[in-house]
Amino acid sequence: MKYSVGFGGIFCACSSMAFAEVDSEIPLGIEAVTGLRTDYIHRGFQLAESALDFQLEAEITLSDNNSLFLGFAHLSESDGDFNETWSYLELAHSFNKNFTGGASFTYRDRDESILQGGFDLGLFTSYSISDIWRWRNELNFDLGVDGIYLNSELEWSQIISEKSFVTIKAGLSWVSEYLERDGLNDFHTRLTYTYAISDQVSFTPFIGSSIQIEDKDY
Repeated sequence: MKYSVGFGGIFCACSSMAFAEVDSEIPLGIEAVTGLRTDYIHRGFQLAESALDFQLEAEITLSDNNSLFLGFAHLSESDGDFNETWSYLELAHSFNKNFTGGASFTYRDRDESILQGGFDLGLFTSYSISDIWRWRNELNFDLGVDGIYLNSELEWSQIISEKSFVTIKAGLSWVSEYLERDGLNDFHTRLTYTYAISDQVSFTPFIGSSIQIEDKDY
């Protein structure tokens, strides 16, 4: 059993408060994020140490129930040769005020990685159990490694003040033919604290962990 812990911080510049809903009258929202982390763990695999990343995302409101997300991101290892660039397209549909489902299309390009880059097709559901609890499930077909990744995650969030809130996530993942892994993959957690410096800028330090269930050297 392998156990990994990562620390990091994220600066976010966006068109609205970090935890505010996008106004239905605004058809487009743009968010830019810069992050620094001690470890980069992707789907239970540790890919890099001490990495810096930048992400840019746009949300387009298609209708009252449909939204389109387009994003681009780049991550680079500070003391190594690992680099990853990815772009994605995600369509989300709100069936009601509590349940949302959708599909995603992602392409990843990686250098010096145990995981090959390539296309990734995903399906997801998100259910708001209450104002503070949310349950999310995702199924991904990673064509780069010819494997399947399934993740189920429970999220708890609590507003602390007008400018800050805390979020705790815990999830369990399962894989099939994912770099010689089959079955239960990892148990992962993440604790984040978000503080809105202004209406447009927020800071989010976090700590995350991943417990690899199946013993492998990678």
